[in-house]
Amino acid sequence: MNYTDWDFKFAKLILHEMEIRKEIEDILKTINVKLGRKVRPSPSKVIQQTFAENGWQTEYQVTKKSSYLRFDLYKNKVAIEIQLADPSDCYNDYLKFLLAYNVERIEVGIEIVYDRTVEGKNLPKLEKVKNDLDIYRRVIPCPIWVIGLKEK
Repeated sequence: MNYTDWDFKFAKLILHEMEIRKEIEDILKTINVKLGRKVRPSPSKVIQQTFAENGWQTEYQVTKKSSYLRFDLYKNKVAIEIQLADPSDCYNDYLKFLLAYNVERIEVGIEIVYDRTVEGKNLPKLEKVKNDLDIYRRVIPCPIWVIGLKEK
């Protein structure tokens, strides 16, 4: 799978030092799925399943006390949220990253959205997340690696 990315607060460097960034990149390279709405199986499910097959936990609780707040994927203090449906849901992801980071449950969050090259109305895109995080830079201390999925 091709992608563009954006690094918020040195997330890629931290992932590299944690020795997990290459694993994530290698998993992404193996994924081959059509992107966009009304695609079956959904790109989100394919991505989640591929990471799960490589040892990532799915539906991981954000904190021990919040059974209803869950990350799509989790491994070794890294949480991944796959947001390919509604751009406004990205705000929930930022808050989950913030909470988990503040209670030392994660070191880095990863937000997977679409690149600007993917066609469709009201899709979560890398530029939107980048703009959001620039605005909330002083509020969100958690390093976040934003991955924008691209069509081939």
